[in-house]
Amino acid sequence: MTVSLVRFDGSLDSLRRAIQLCHGFEKLGRNDRVLIKPNNCFRHRIMPPYGMVTTSKIVEGVIQLLLECGCQDISIGEGAITGILDELDPYTKHGFRGTGIDRVAEKYGIRLIDFNQGPFQEVDLGEVKVQVARAALDTDFLINLPVLKTHFQTKVSLGFKNLKGCLSEGSRKRFHTSGRLDSLICLLNQAIRSDLVIIDGIYMLEKGPETLVGVAHRKDLIIASPDIFECDVVGATILGIDPLQVDYLREFAQRYGRSFDISSIEMAGEDIEPLKERLEWGFEPDQELLTPAKVTGLFAPDPGQSLCSACGATLALALSIFGKDNPKMDFGAVELRYGLGSGPKRGREDGARPSPTKVFLYGDCAIRSHMSLQRKVKGGIPLRPSEEVFLIEGCSPTLNRTLLMLTKALLSKPRMLRVLLVRTMKLIGIRLGIYREMFPGWERYRSKEFDQSHFS
Repeated sequence: MTVSLVRFDGSLDSLRRAIQLCHGFEKLGRNDRVLIKPNNCFRHRIMPPYGMVTTSKIVEGVIQLLLECGCQDISIGEGAITGILDELDPYTKHGFRGTGIDRVAEKYGIRLIDFNQGPFQEVDLGEVKVQVARAALDTDFLINLPVLKTHFQTKVSLGFKNLKGCLSEGSRKRFHTSGRLDSLICLLNQAIRSDLVIIDGIYMLEKGPETLVGVAHRKDLIIASPDIFECDVVGATILGIDPLQVDYLREFAQRYGRSFDISSIEMAGEDIEPLKERLEWGFEPDQELLTPAKVTGLFAPDPGQSLCSACGATLALALSIFGKDNPKMDFGAVELRYGLGSGPKRGREDGARPSPTKVFLYGDCAIRSHMSLQRKVKGGIPLRPSEEVFLIEGCSPTLNRTLLMLTKALLSKPRMLRVLLVRTMKLIGIRLGIYREMFPGWERYRSKEFDQSHFS
């Protein structure tokens, strides 16, 4: 098959050319039920969307080209991360609204599907059974629309990983807690087949998955192919990530005899060499989220793959807000533990961090994984005589609960009351849409390089 590389010039013709060069609609029938699966996994009213979620510009272009082919049964489906600001909030609906996809759907009479609402079908992925949105399995033609980004857990997030959004909320969490994240991503792509992958590279994101840590860059590129493996190999190569080091791609290649030799992939359009970048994918949360506010003594090391997306998104937002609300403060030696780690997390240099005096167990997974080592008592769990431990319960803990626990445990009472009052007013403003949170790294998104019209 062919992978097309086309410079996006803002016109529908550039998207049309990308699809034509890879023969992307060759197997499309005008009476087919078509499902478009964008990457729209975060409620991002607060966060700049560039490189983080699929642009409505590309979604609209795909719809226009499908209509040109005579297709009438077109749907857009996604299952957004839940539990960040309000457990009852319709996150997928907010995601569609925040990217402008809801307005595109209304304009063309396209049905929006919230995968979180089901119905689901059980799919056996070896040792793990998961619930997959039936709409993703029953469609005749699935168009997979990921973005071009690196990822702190899987190195890249492209076509393969985008299908994780077709799972139920519980199944997405099971991908992380099983200890087989990469393997399950590989197997999921045999249960759900993409008929066409179009990587939206208008923007690319370094250190994804979101823009709290990640840094977006303008790229103006479309990568398309009916072959998801070849499309992801080309996408990873352009990001500067060796596709052989992406575990789910390596497992897929081993299972199905696929080659990583980029020279064996038929490509059309732009030459790949000038398109290659060298982007970073890994980071330590405390360094990226707290250092801009010059907060010290609060450690939140690399969580590994056991931290699910919901916990990760909430914790990243909580640490960013907590740092912003308490600039230049030194908390001594405080550590957050999360995911399924069995003990204290190390820093970048072994032994470089002092033994913590306070420990937060963030989320139900972290609490359960430590129970076998600890004796539960009122007010905390003594790990060592010098450690005071606090539980932030939830699956995932909400933003409000996380901020409240950090604030009560780490601040003096007068400062705590001031911070909580101001922060409560801001959170209400965010929900009402009358206050927009800004963090230092987001100033760059005010430049002309980042065009909000791509999401309207």
